[in-house]
Amino acid sequence: MALLLKAKTRVLMAMRKEAKRRGQSLSAYMETVSQSEIIALIQATDPTVNPADVIPGLPDVPPVDVTGWGMPPMAALSTEVGAAVPAIAAAVAAARAGDWRPAADLLHRSYGDWPMRAAAVHALGEAAADDGTWLQAWRAAGGEERHLAVLDAHGMFWLAWKLRGNLPPEETAPDQHDAFYRTVARTEAAAQHAVQAAPEDPTPWFTLVVLARARGYDAGAFNGIWAELQARDPLHRAGHEFALMYWSPEGNGSYDPLFAFAERAAAAHPSLAFLTVAAAYDYEDVDEHVWKDARVQRALDAVLRHLATREGATGPYANADRGWAAYGLVNSGRGAEAIPLFTQLATDASARPWQDFGPDARTVFDAFRRRACAAA
Repeated sequence: MALLLKAKTRVLMAMRKEAKRRGQSLSAYMETVSQSEIIALIQATDPTVNPADVIPGLPDVPPVDVTGWGMPPMAALSTEVGAAVPAIAAAVAAARAGDWRPAADLLHRSYGDWPMRAAAVHALGEAAADDGTWLQAWRAAGGEERHLAVLDAHGMFWLAWKLRGNLPPEETAPDQHDAFYRTVARTEAAAQHAVQAAPEDPTPWFTLVVLARARGYDAGAFNGIWAELQARDPLHRAGHEFALMYWSPEGNGSYDPLFAFAERAAAAHPSLAFLTVAAAYDYEDVDEHVWKDARVQRALDAVLRHLATREGATGPYANADRGWAAYGLVNSGRGAEAIPLFTQLATDASARPWQDFGPDARTVFDAFRRRACAAA
């Protein structure tokens, strides 16, 4: 995200400089300059950037047809959370159609399989936030409280973010901020109820980890929640991803705790190697050269090794790991290695980092596919 934003900034500055040289305003320059001149300026400013990614409407340079690499066209891309896991996709589709029974069956079967349960709750929670009628029908039919409560809580988390929107804080309306924080407070109470309904389940603690930053937990409060989650599942994949977001500094804070957390977790198990890549994604806002850092390169290699195992290639977070690896490989100049990952991702643009781009997720995903193919 930061790399593209910085490229756009550099190009805009170059355009202003060229407009000034011509004695024009920027708007007048943009109205009179030819497409080929803009492309030449962009390439002179940053030869690694595809002009189409900087200014919509410009052609790809070089032109890339990803379908020639066995990838689906952009129109086929999906951002539906959980779509890559058939059991979750089926349950979400049924829930959105008003049928709660597949969701109930999935949560019953996945109880004890904490990675699958977390992935299912995350996807079904979004469906509940969009329309909770099916969840109400499930409750009316006498559903188990340990399943209903955790979905109530995570659905409220999704609702909070949907009420807030994806815009930066300075562009978010006051009423959106207020609705967000009111709903986050309700989510915290719902998650505490879910903890009581299923004391051995790490999933409600995962929801509390998700809320930590929005609720402003200090390190002591967060560490208490984190200890409860780890006591139930020390390698909780989703919990680690959101915990990393908690440790991301604000303002001019140090990134050392962020990378320390990521590397400790990655050392504990290969399934958590992606965390160092995710930390680099966060840090690229500060220094875009982080992708050349040796520890990030080692982490990318570790993620690829994990994806080459049966466990890494077939779990509910396999596509999430592929997405992190592909993003990092392209940004670190190893784009050709990302082609098999994008081929395996096929239409799935649902997980982070793509998810962070909101309505532009498909566009960014497609841009990275094209950059990967262009590097081959």
